[in-house]
Amino acid sequence: MKRTAFKPSTKPMRKRSPKRAAYMASQARQDGLAHMGRVAQLGCLVCGARPVEVHHFPDPRDDLRTGPLCPFHHRWEYGPQAYHYSRRNFNELHGTDEELLARVNFLLYGD
Repeated sequence: MKRTAFKPSTKPMRKRSPKRAAYMASQARQDGLAHMGRVAQLGCLVCGARPVEVHHFPDPRDDLRTGPLCPFHHRWEYGPQAYHYSRRNFNELHGTDEELLARVNFLLYGD
């Protein structure tokens, strides 16, 4: 089999909408990134393990509603105890999204 050189994609990259570009440059985005950085320094909300993945509760568009979960408690492939395997089961075991967010805010800001 003859090898050929890698060909880069000829498709142009999709342009960002003006609304998205404005958000990416906004102070709200910078505040969200700073908050997620602080959240990433915490241990897992369930077991305290590190490293963690920053999970958006429940809206992925809101960077201020995030919490730290270790991969075992976050990812689908780890089974029934994971958030993305069964959100309902996870919430029954560990509390609702609002309770988890309240715990994050207490750990970060003390209120």
